[in-house]
Order: sequence, then C-alpha cells, then structure tokens
Amino acid sequence: MDRRGFTFVEMMTVIILVGIIAAFGIPRLRGSLEKQNVRSGKAAIATLVATARSVAVQRGCPATLHMNTDSVWVTACGVNPPAASVTVGTKKFVASTYGVTLSSTAPTIVYDPRGLSTLFQTTTVQVIGTTIQDSVVINQLGKVVRQ
Repeated sequence: MDRRGFTFVEMMTVIILVGIIAAFGIPRLRGSLEKQNVRSGKAAIATLVATARSVAVQRGCPATLHMNTDSVWVTACGVNPPAASVTVGTKKFVASTYGVTLSSTAPTIVYDPRGLSTLFQTTTVQVIGTTIQDSVVINQLGKVVRQ
C-alpha cells in the first residue's frame, strides 16, 4: 500500500500543538515588545536632555527641553541670527513611535549657557505604556540620574 501525504489525525495533532505553543508565546512576546518600547522612550528622553545641555553650552544661550504627553523636543537660539528661537534636531513623537505617553512634573526644563538647569528642582518624567511604566529622573542640575 503506497501512502502519500498526511492523515487528518496527523494534521489536527500538528495544528493543536502549534496552537498551544502560540497561546503561551504570543502574550510573552507582547510583554517583551512593550518593555522595549518603554525603554526606547526613556532613551529618547535621556538623549534629548543631553542634547539640550550640549546645545546650551555650544551656542552660549539658553536651551529649553519641552515635554508634553506625546512628544519631546529642544529649542534654543538660532545660529543666524542668534536671537531667534529654533527647534534643534527633530521633535520626537514618542506616542506614535513607541506607543507610550509621558507625564512630567515640569513641562519644560531650561538650561543656561553653562549647561545647568535653571529650575534647581528634580524633574521626574513618567514613561507610560499600556501595562508597564517607568521613569527618567533629571536632577536639580539638569542631568539624568536614573534611567
């Protein structure tokens, strides 16, 4: 007797096994992806804090880090002419890019030409995913101390 192919029972067994493996693997994968998105949002904030500090020192004028629920960006004096305020780099839309929202204790942080914060207070930025949240802490001098 020449058999070609698989029987119905063999096919159903394979489909059931694949379904069981997927049932355990997919939720774990979603959790890992959300953790990575929160980490990426935190890294973007830390990068823009460093950018704001360095721009203030390089240009010799105040630079401002702006934060709202869905984006973060830096403004400083322009190079030509120096009095005009311009956006430095690009505005990071963390809500659409990483699927997280932000909640900050201060909506802006202004850095003086020495690269120091003019607020002299600790600022906490919460990065909130659907089930996971974490925070970035910016100290009184304007430096990221916990990421």
